[in-house]
Amino acid sequence: MGCFSCMRFNRKDVRDFDEDMGSRSIKSSGKGIKGRSFGGKGGDSNNHKGNVARSFTFKELALATQNFREANLIGEGGFGSVVAIKQLNLDGLQGHQEFIVEVLMLSLLHHKNLVNLTGYCTDGDQRLLIYEFMPMGSLENHLFDVEPGKKPLSWSTRLKIASGAAHGLEYLHCKANPPVIYRDLKSSNILLDNDFNPKLSDFGLAKLGPVGENTHVSTRVMGTYGYCAPEYAMSGKLTLKSDIYSLGVVLLELITGRKAYDNSKEAGEQNLVVWSRPFLKDRRKFVHMVDPLLNGQFSVRSLHHAVAITAMCIQEQASFRPIISDIVVALDYLVSQAESSDSQGGGSQTPSGDGGDSRKMEVPASGKIITPNLKMFTLAELKSATRNFRPDTVLGEGGFGTVFKGWVDDKTFAPSRVGVGMPVAVKKSNADSEQGLKEWQAEVKFLGKLSHPNLVKLIGYCWEDKTFLLVYEHMQKGSLESHLFRKGAEALSWGTRLKIAIGAAKGLDFLHTIEKQVIYRDFKTANILLDSDYNAKLSDFGLAKMGPVNGDSHVTTKIVGTYGYAAPEYMATGHVYVKSDVYGFGVVLLEILSGRRVLDLNRPNGEHNLVDWAKPMLPDKKKLRKLMDPRLEAQYPSKAAFQIAEIILRCLEPDPKNRPSMEEILECLEQCNGIQKKPRAKNTTRNHNHRGPRSPLHVKKTGSGNVIGNQGYNAPKNRSY
Repeated sequence: MGCFSCMRFNRKDVRDFDEDMGSRSIKSSGKGIKGRSFGGKGGDSNNHKGNVARSFTFKELALATQNFREANLIGEGGFGSVVAIKQLNLDGLQGHQEFIVEVLMLSLLHHKNLVNLTGYCTDGDQRLLIYEFMPMGSLENHLFDVEPGKKPLSWSTRLKIASGAAHGLEYLHCKANPPVIYRDLKSSNILLDNDFNPKLSDFGLAKLGPVGENTHVSTRVMGTYGYCAPEYAMSGKLTLKSDIYSLGVVLLELITGRKAYDNSKEAGEQNLVVWSRPFLKDRRKFVHMVDPLLNGQFSVRSLHHAVAITAMCIQEQASFRPIISDIVVALDYLVSQAESSDSQGGGSQTPSGDGGDSRKMEVPASGKIITPNLKMFTLAELKSATRNFRPDTVLGEGGFGTVFKGWVDDKTFAPSRVGVGMPVAVKKSNADSEQGLKEWQAEVKFLGKLSHPNLVKLIGYCWEDKTFLLVYEHMQKGSLESHLFRKGAEALSWGTRLKIAIGAAKGLDFLHTIEKQVIYRDFKTANILLDSDYNAKLSDFGLAKMGPVNGDSHVTTKIVGTYGYAAPEYMATGHVYVKSDVYGFGVVLLEILSGRRVLDLNRPNGEHNLVDWAKPMLPDKKKLRKLMDPRLEAQYPSKAAFQIAEIILRCLEPDPKNRPSMEEILECLEQCNGIQKKPRAKNTTRNHNHRGPRSPLHVKKTGSGNVIGNQGYNAPKNRSY
C-alpha cells in the first residue's frame, strides 16, 4: 500500500494549473493551509460528477500556499493539517495508508454532501490532498467554544446540517456499490460552505462495507473516542449501523451544544451519551438538554422529534438502530417544518392551513371573518371568562399554544362566573408559535363551516393585539391520550375503547366523504377529545387540508403533522392522500389495542417504535395476546380483537391504494362491536371442522360490489420509523 506509482494520473504543466485552479482547500497529511486564489473559471462546487482528481507537484502546492506559511493554517487533524492545503505528517501512524484510501474513495464517490477532491501530490515522501475550500470551516468550530459576540447556529440551521450530513451518509450506505462505512463521522469532519450546507470530509478511515451474506467487516478499532459505536469498540466488528451510532452522537451535539467527550466537565458529564440517557427517558426533561445558546428559540415539537431520532440512533444494540434512509426522511421532515416556520411572516393575508395552494382565506385587518356560525369575542371577554388566563385554568398545551377553561353564558356567550352557564375551552396561541396564524385560520375555516356529532364544535374566535384565540365546546373527559397513557388514569374498558374508535372513525369518514373532501393530516390520540359519555370528537384542524380536485389522487404539500402517525408516502414525498389519514387511524387503533404510545423511548430496545414492534404479532392470534393492553385483564372478545388487528394491518399498508376507506373500516368496527366475549365453557370438546363466521374484512362488499379482503396481502418490510 506504500507504493502509489501504479495509481499515478497524468501530470499537468504549472501553466495549466494557474488557468484551471480556483480557490481550493488542499489537504496534506499533516497541516491544513489555505492556498492562493488563481484566476480561472469557477465551477459549480456541487457538480462533481465526472471530476477526476489530478496530480500536482510539490512545487505547485508550495507556490499556491506561499510555502505553507503558518498564516495560511486552517487546522490540523489526525492525518495532517488543512491549509486550504493539508500536508502529511511523515511520522504519522496512519499517514500513507489513509492518504491512499482518501484518494481512492473521493475519486470514485461524488455527491453534493461529500467534499470534492480536486487533486493530490506524491512527490518523494510528500503526501498532500487538494480539496474545494469550505469557507465556514467545520461544524465543530460553530458548536463548541463559541467566541463572545459570534452568532450561534440557529435551530433550523442545525437541522439543515444534520439532514445534509445524513444525505451524505445515505449516499455512502445505499448508492455506493459496494457500500462504504465512513467510520469517522464526527463534527470536526463535517465541513460547511457559505450557506452552511454540510459536506463529509476525511475519508482516511473509510472501509468498504460487507458484501454477499456477510453482515459485518472485522477490522482494527479506529476512529474517535465518544463517537465510536460500542459493539465496534468491543469486538472490532464494523457494520453500517456503526455509522448510525456516530450520527446519533453528532445529532446529540447539535441539540445540546456539548462535545461528545469533554474531560473539562465533572465526572459523570464527560461522556455526552452517558450524560444524556436520563434526559432521553423523560420527555419533560428534553428541554433541559438543549444548547443554552439557542435562548429557547426552537420548536418544542421539533425538539421532541429530533430527540426521538437521536435516541434511536444511539441504541446500544446495533440491530435496533434505524437505517440511514429512514433517518433522512425523518430529518428532511423536520427541516421542512423549520423552513415553513422561518418563512412565515406578519400581515393581513397569509395562506390558510390547506398548504398554501390557490384556495386562500383572507383575514381583514380588523380580525373579523365573515362566518355567521361563529361569535367574534374580544380579548377582554376571554380574559374575563378565563380569569385572566390563570394557571389553574389550564387544560393542556399543544404545538399551537395553551388551552384554558372558561365560563360563558349558554345563550349570549358573555363571560360568566365559574360554575355558571357553560364551560368552554379557550385555545390561546403562542406569540412565537411556529404554526400561529396559519393554523388558527385553518381551524376557523374548517370548523366554522363543518358540523358533525364527532367533530368538536367551534363556538367563536378572537384576533386582537397579535393574539389568536379559539373558543370551543368543553370536552369534560379530555383527550384519549390522557386516558390511555397518563400515569394513574383509570383503565378504559373494551367497550369504551371500541366506542371511541367508532366515534373517531365516523368523524374521519365524514371528512373524507363530503363533497369537498378534507384531509385531516394530524390524526392522533391527543386530538381525539371525549365528552362526559366518552363520545369521541376530532379536534385541532390547524393542519387540515382540502382534498385532491380535478381527478387528482393526492395533494402535494410541505410535510407537517406528528411523527409516528404520519403515513410513509407523505413523509417520503410530501404527497398526501385521503388514505394517508387511514394510516394514522391504524396507528391510533394500535394504541387503543395495546395501551402503548406509538413512540416511547422508555421501553426496552426494539420496542421504542410501536408499529415496528407490533406488526409481527398482529396476524398471529397467539402472539396478539402479548400485544393487548394488560389493563384489560383479558376482558375482551378475542375474535373481535383479532378482527381489529386485521383492520390495523390493512390501515398500515405501505401503498395507500391498498388501505381500506374509512367507510369500510367503520362498518368493520361496528360489526366487531356486536361480538360479545364468550364465557368459558367447562368440559367442552372442540369441533375442528366447524368454521365460524369469517372476519368482516374477508367477506364484506362495498356498495359498488368490490370485495374487501386481505388475500394477496404482503406484510411490508419493517421500517425503523
